[in-house]
Amino acid sequence: MGEFKCNFCSFQYEESNGDTKNGIPKGTPFEQLAGTLCNRCAMQGERHERQNSQPYISHEAEYFDLFTGKSGMDFYKNWLAAFTNVSVLEFGVGTGRIAFEIASLGIDITGIDTSEEMLSIAEKRRKRLSESSKLQLLQDNALSFSSSEQFTHVLLTEGFLQHFVLPEEQVKIIQNVKKHLVNEGFIAIDIILPPNENKWDFHQCKQWGKKRIYQTIHGKTFLSRQIFETTMTYETYERNMKQSEFKVDREYSLILPRELSYLLKIEGFEVLGMHENFQTTNPNTMVTSLMPHLVKNTAQLKRDETLEEELNYPTRNLRAYESNVWTNGGYPLPIQGDITNQQQSSHWTIIAKYTIRENEDEKNK
Repeated sequence: MGEFKCNFCSFQYEESNGDTKNGIPKGTPFEQLAGTLCNRCAMQGERHERQNSQPYISHEAEYFDLFTGKSGMDFYKNWLAAFTNVSVLEFGVGTGRIAFEIASLGIDITGIDTSEEMLSIAEKRRKRLSESSKLQLLQDNALSFSSSEQFTHVLLTEGFLQHFVLPEEQVKIIQNVKKHLVNEGFIAIDIILPPNENKWDFHQCKQWGKKRIYQTIHGKTFLSRQIFETTMTYETYERNMKQSEFKVDREYSLILPRELSYLLKIEGFEVLGMHENFQTTNPNTMVTSLMPHLVKNTAQLKRDETLEEELNYPTRNLRAYESNVWTNGGYPLPIQGDITNQQQSSHWTIIAKYTIRENEDEKNK
């Protein structure tokens, strides 16, 4: 939940913890505190600022790739490889695991992130590129980022948009994307859906050299507030001896694929495709079977046709078979749930195209 800080008296309040000393129960919204708690500001006034989501630090940054795996890498590489003269901007580039793969294709990509520790890992990756200039890394905030450069593609991967729980922040990010897209440029947004339960848990263990890292995720979903919260714990063991423990609480906006599609349409985007768990060939996971009115140019084989025969006709817009499209991993939740308790989370990727309207083009000038 939200964390607020007064820039006048430095009083801090976190909604998820409440304030036991003053009898405030957990989950009490900040807006209900007006006139209470602080005798200097009475929890009122513009100086009470909602704090941004904390950057990834320590084990959360160090072990990010270990638990995220290769999810999404092939999907984005295959998608971008189909275009020419590509330039990419990635909000929330993190450790650069996807940006590195894109740069390896010879594509120019700029990645921004607020986490210094994540960017340091990405920088090590960048130096391994044969053309390191293909990947540019910047420490910046997606809400305020501004560049004179425009890009053909903008990526918001790994549920990045969901770190911004206020609707006005989400709209501001989408509007900032538009400022940095060329005419008929593309946006791809990953969103994460938690298990369809009020409370849920995930447990994973990874071996890293001599270390064994246990990750435990305790989560809660609040449909009335359209958020989900996670408490993530990393325990590091070596030779059965506990070396360290790191715990972090995070809050995410619960955004549904249909909801995000409508937001994009309102902002002038044309939704081209929606993919669950980075699948591109399985019709059961495509939005065409769920929300056909949101997607155009749907390609399907007729009963008496084969893919091999029809693939050479560009007008059919059919996709070739792709290997290795099923992937495990993902952050903060694994794409495939813990098979011991059948909990399932899913990742959706929404792809849309933006065509600049005349009045918006004049406004940008």
